[in-house]
Amino acid sequence: MHTRSYDAIVLQAHDVGEADRFLILFTRERGKLAARARGVRKIKSRMGGALLPLHRVTVDLAEHASGFLVTGCQIQAPSPRKNLREFLAAEQAIDLLLSLLHDEEPLPEIFESTCRFLGRTDYERHHVLAYTLHLLSLLGVLPGPAADEFYAHFSPDERAFIRESTQSHFPEHAPPSLHRLSLLCRRLVEEQGGRALRAAEIVQRCLDA
Repeated sequence: MHTRSYDAIVLQAHDVGEADRFLILFTRERGKLAARARGVRKIKSRMGGALLPLHRVTVDLAEHASGFLVTGCQIQAPSPRKNLREFLAAEQAIDLLLSLLHDEEPLPEIFESTCRFLGRTDYERHHVLAYTLHLLSLLGVLPGPAADEFYAHFSPDERAFIRESTQSHFPEHAPPSLHRLSLLCRRLVEEQGGRALRAAEIVQRCLDA
């Protein structure tokens, strides 16, 4: 049995059995991993409060033939979500990662980009779109800015937003309308991930309410 420490973001946590928790982690070192944490829901467990969605943790994983087992955990940064806007932005980011990432594919640039995004406290609506474009660019899904035919129907403002998103990740300003950029991102994500994004639908309902 080999144990190693990982820098990780908890993407999902599901209670299983009497006291266990099944986790989906995004690690800097090995990408997306599934792991089981035994007994963490017991009152005396020191790990239960750390192994929650959106927490950034240092987690010790023992690799078995049947998968990964959590043997230790320490919080680096708790979930910073303090209001609905921050929570919805974070949920969209997690939904994107769950849809697009493959298991055990190290993606350190995407890990760092996600940590920066989740660490923001001044979310605007266009920041989620910028993060999505940045993610798609790092995954090689979004055509480069020189693909004139692909971007022919976008305005100069929209093309500038795409360029800035792929380079600096958080443009200061957004085009007057985000509709066409949102449709582009949704189409690319659903083509790659093979499913509709649940978080995006929830966010839209909240915005329309």
